[in-house]
Amino acid sequence: MDLHKRWQKIWQKWRSKSTVKSTKSSAKSDTSENLTETATHKTLDSLKALLEDTHIPAAVRMQLHEEYQQVQQLVDKLENQHVHIVVFGKVSSGKSSLLNALIGQQVFSTSPLHGETKTKAQSTWDQYNDQSMIVIDTPGTDEVDGEERQDMAHKAAEIADIILFVIDGDMTQSQMQQLQLIAQPNTQIIVVLNKIDLYTDEELIDLKHSLSEKTKDIILPNNIVFCSAAPSPQLLIKEDKSGKQTRQRINVKVDVSQVKERLWEILEKDGKTLTALNASLFAGEISRKIAKKITKLRAAAAEKVVTTYSIAKGIGVAFNPVPVADLLIAAGLDVAMIRKLSQVYGLPIVGKEASKLSLTIMAQIVALMGAVWGINLLSSALKTVSVGLSTTLTAGAQGALAYYATYLVGKIAEEYFIRGKSWGKQGPKQVAKEIVNSLDKNSILVEARAQILAKIKK
Repeated sequence: MDLHKRWQKIWQKWRSKSTVKSTKSSAKSDTSENLTETATHKTLDSLKALLEDTHIPAAVRMQLHEEYQQVQQLVDKLENQHVHIVVFGKVSSGKSSLLNALIGQQVFSTSPLHGETKTKAQSTWDQYNDQSMIVIDTPGTDEVDGEERQDMAHKAAEIADIILFVIDGDMTQSQMQQLQLIAQPNTQIIVVLNKIDLYTDEELIDLKHSLSEKTKDIILPNNIVFCSAAPSPQLLIKEDKSGKQTRQRINVKVDVSQVKERLWEILEKDGKTLTALNASLFAGEISRKIAKKITKLRAAAAEKVVTTYSIAKGIGVAFNPVPVADLLIAAGLDVAMIRKLSQVYGLPIVGKEASKLSLTIMAQIVALMGAVWGINLLSSALKTVSVGLSTTLTAGAQGALAYYATYLVGKIAEEYFIRGKSWGKQGPKQVAKEIVNSLDKNSILVEARAQILAKIKK
């Protein structure tokens, strides 16, 4: 589902569109539009395929509930042509007020107290160029004891198409760090200086220059805009001829025109490409997360299978009084274990194939550990000539060796399935050698022997 290269090419074409001749620009726009539509459909198809993949067990889907919800949200976003505009910034910078001013109604809660926005909230704004705009408010990034809220804000920024990075003064060091943290080449970030009603014209000129210098490696020059989302009333003092003063509060008009104009420019030029690009990249990231979790879950399930069969074989060998024969009978457990492992990794194999794989693995183990098998056979024979406690101890030792042998078979077989029913270029001998060298034999033997002796005492 990785469309990285395709989208990079599309993005470059959109970013470098020529405006020399209107006819050529229109033709290029049409070509890019077609490429965007095609890639969007492919992204949608891959997302739906991920949702409908029948190879993923129901139990795994339950544990990946959050990831699958994200996939469904991306499907909805692409099908409904949504563009996500996320507001980001420190507490009391005026994030919620800005969104309310853009929408034209009081949708998001505001307060003079710090940290009024405690959770992520969103609202549909308007439609532009066939795209529905979804504005998303986030908690402030520097709230006291607000690590969870800050994490929420960063997650919202990850899925944004456009980020409104709101400040109410010159850029601080902590704000620069936040800006650098959320900056991505596939996301448009607009730095919005709010509360400009508190500054003189000269101060605004200085602020513009300072912001441009500080963000020149991150933000496009025309992505720095000013606004006054919720200006405070100004106090007007009048004095008559007699010297009597009267005070009057005058409401200042809300001004978010620069923010709107810049948003329209971005959406007109890059809107559909941005949304499709970000959906594709985020979908790829979700797919990797799902694959990683499935691998982890399979590894845990495989470990449980290998341990269960190893204990079963160890106990069976320890209790069987017939010398040598117990080893041959217990070999069937290895085949059963391999078949179970093949199911865990979604690569089921038939009985003959499992037996052949078991023999291949055993051959490599014997070649690497001939001495161990010699001791194992000797222990099996000794069970008939020893009595009492010595019999128990001998049986426990032999059972531990049988446990270890099956554990090796399981781990080597697991690697075979992880590689897609293949040994790779190295072959089974090298894989077996690597597995043997990676395991702590003494630790496994001690653990196995303790488990077996506990069973015998019962």
